[in-house]
Amino acid sequence: MNYVIEAFDKKTELLAFEEQLPEGCDEKIAAIMGWTTEQQGWEGYDLASDQLAALEKLLGKKVYDPAYLFQLSCNTY
Repeated sequence: MNYVIEAFDKKTELLAFEEQLPEGCDEKIAAIMGWTTEQQGWEGYDLASDQLAALEKLLGKKVYDPAYLFQLSCNTY
C-alpha cells in the first residue's frame, strides 16, 4: 500500500502539497490511525493533530501548517 499525507489549502480547498510516507510502515500507520481492518486502496482520512504528529515522525519531518487541512490517502501500487 502507498500512503500519502495530503495538504489542502483551507481557503481554496485545492491540494497544496503531498508527502509520501516510507514504505514498510503499514503496521505503524494502522496503529496511528486506529484501523482494525486492512485498507482497500481507495480510502482517504481526515487527520487529527495527534495523528499528523505521529505520521510526521514516520516521515522524518514536520509538515503541519495552520493554513492547511491534512488527509491521509491510501493507494495501491
